[in-house]
Amino acid sequence: MIASRAGWTRKKPRAHYVGVKFTLMNDLDFKPAAIMTAICVLIGVAIHYFTGFYWLTATLLVMSALLINGLMMFNEDLDPGGYDYQEGITDTTKAKAEQTKTNRIQIFIIVLLIIGAIWSAI
Repeated sequence: MIASRAGWTRKKPRAHYVGVKFTLMNDLDFKPAAIMTAICVLIGVAIHYFTGFYWLTATLLVMSALLINGLMMFNEDLDPGGYDYQEGITDTTKAKAEQTKTNRIQIFIIVLLIIGAIWSAI
């Protein structure tokens, strides 16, 4: 406890909380995900209309194809000579660890979408 000039006391702030901004779900932008989902649903419904293929299966397969394409582009752009490559910034061990973490998350989402597509086709 710290005594102030006015005579009241307050708790001393913890060092690891000072200057730390806590961000939970407030900084996430869901608009691109909603747009991608809407476009994939429209493509899935169009595939269902023209081929008779179940719309949910088609939607999930289209969404997984888009995510696979995005994953490949993400990794190609971070390779040396790629669009987002910056020597000393994107080739550090921390940046490579973040890239690996991002790849694992996106592969997990793709696998879930493919499992959902298989499940909906059964």
